[in-house]
Amino acid sequence: MLDAFIINLHSANERKKLMEEQINHIKNISFHFFDAIDYHKSNFDKYKKHYQYDFLTKLYRGKVLTDGEKACFASHYALWEKCIALDKPILILEDDVIFLEHFQEEIEILEQKNIQFKFIRLMALFEKKKEKVQNGIYRALEGVCGTQGYYLTPDAAKCFIQKAKIWFCPVDNFIDKYYLHGISNLFFDPPLIQENSALASCIDERRGERTKQKTFLLFKISKELCTFIEICLRRIYDYKNY
Repeated sequence: MLDAFIINLHSANERKKLMEEQINHIKNISFHFFDAIDYHKSNFDKYKKHYQYDFLTKLYRGKVLTDGEKACFASHYALWEKCIALDKPILILEDDVIFLEHFQEEIEILEQKNIQFKFIRLMALFEKKKEKVQNGIYRALEGVCGTQGYYLTPDAAKCFIQKAKIWFCPVDNFIDKYYLHGISNLFFDPPLIQENSALASCIDERRGERTKQKTFLLFKISKELCTFIEICLRRIYDYKNY
């Protein structure tokens, strides 16, 4: 049976209750609530080593990561470690999603056919350029963002961890960087889940924190340079591998 881990802050009781109401109607998936990492609590301490370079982050994206972005990265990183420890594929979900009617069916097909995909997002937050891999599954040619839900194998988790020694961007942006870690950026279309718009978004909270930060001219220039370098790296990788 496939294990699914739902990232949920201990204090977010409403979100947990809404998720419990949904998962009670889904069979053949074993759901577990995972206590989200809180930047201001001791469970973040073991991950501090990954974020010690504010200057490098400013050079890359113009601004530092917010506390919420660091904690979000840590929660997903912890579940990558969990996937490796279990040595089997898992689902990772955030607690603000709604399962669409074909969710269970598509997941069961994925499991039954033992399709050798290492990583697949259950939805794309922003759908941009894509190419069809097979019916219902596409490869993103640009960043689609979002960590609302994804299917993860130990092979993919190992690749993510190997390249996530330094956290210089939000976790969803890191996952998009297939040319860095070598894991194809696949997603379901039509999606299997959607965001619950009735709940306050963590992304909105992070945006609120980011608007308080000023971006100096040096970092604006370095950000544009990094963007250009990434475009080159992506095109070189695509040319070699696709």
